[in-house]
Amino acid sequence: MRIKIGLTAREKNFTIDLNYNYHLASAIYRAIERANPTLSLELHSPSRPKLFTFSRLLVPGRKFRISGERMHVFGEELAFFFSTPRTDVAEAFVEGILSKPEFRISGVDFVVSEVRIVPEREIGSKARFITLSPINVSTVESKNGRKRILDLYPDDERFYAILQQNLVKKYIEFYRRTPENVELEIKPLNVKAKRIRIKNTFHRCVEMVFEAKGSKELLEMGYWAGFGGKNSMGLGMVKVV
Repeated sequence: MRIKIGLTAREKNFTIDLNYNYHLASAIYRAIERANPTLSLELHSPSRPKLFTFSRLLVPGRKFRISGERMHVFGEELAFFFSTPRTDVAEAFVEGILSKPEFRISGVDFVVSEVRIVPEREIGSKARFITLSPINVSTVESKNGRKRILDLYPDDERFYAILQQNLVKKYIEFYRRTPENVELEIKPLNVKAKRIRIKNTFHRCVEMVFEAKGSKELLEMGYWAGFGGKNSMGLGMVKVV
């Protein structure tokens, strides 16, 4: 299910930190918790895929200016998209928003002006996607006896293998079975490197336009729950182009 959330700032012409992912994710978790505390607790489990994602903040008419790590918005409107294959998560999110239609993101207060279900596109065994939020793919490396997390870019072959494995893991989490087809081929058409700070840690990510073909099951899961990691922190959401 895909949901569009419209936000109206309490004051016009505001400035927001571009590294807002953690703040927006926290607001989403609080909305889910208000409606379903048990579900919220489940979603905080560190070892399981969360199976939801959300887009970057969108400014209607692109009326904004970027200065360093700040976005100056000329007006009062923002929007973002939320996506999940889980009906219970979508319902709790919407119910929680409607019970308290307020968001606070990077010190800016908003009221919810729109909650709308967006029609989903049919996903086949081949599709072209564009990211609505950057994709993060990472692995763990050992160096001098110490482990460290290494973020990967599409010029590294491991990027594609880990992306595919991540989708299989999400599929199994949702359906409780292995997909019949696990083949996946991704061809980047346009790539832009990004760096996102979540809390106090920077993560290297990529905004992409890419073609994907192979398993319809895995492509659907990527479309619904996001590609790559840290989806519940607002990474990996895509739309069909």
